[in-house]
Amino acid sequence: MPPRAPTPAQREVFALYRRGLRALRNKPEASRPSFLLYLRHAFRHPSLGGGLRKRDFSAIEYMLRRGERMVSEVFEDVGVKRVGLPRGAAEWWEGVVRGRSGGGEEGEGAK
Repeated sequence: MPPRAPTPAQREVFALYRRGLRALRNKPEASRPSFLLYLRHAFRHPSLGGGLRKRDFSAIEYMLRRGERMVSEVFEDVGVKRVGLPRGAAEWWEGVVRGRSGGGEEGEGAK
């Protein structure tokens, strides 16, 4: 069975994530890893909307509006040179990476 085409909401989320990734190109090279981790954490962490159900339309719309604001105010603003990571973001990402590679414990975002 061929994979299903993404829904319009999924396409919006993908486009917003790509927009954030493109905006990273304009950030200082030394701070790009922290911006990338901030973006990943914002899109994938369960407490920030990662893992929403497909049919939870109001939550998806809210998270899209919130994401639009975050990308425009943090990533596309040329005046923002550094970003503070949320507490536990680095550990969360390490857990996700370990969960994918099969070694170590799974982090809470790797489920």
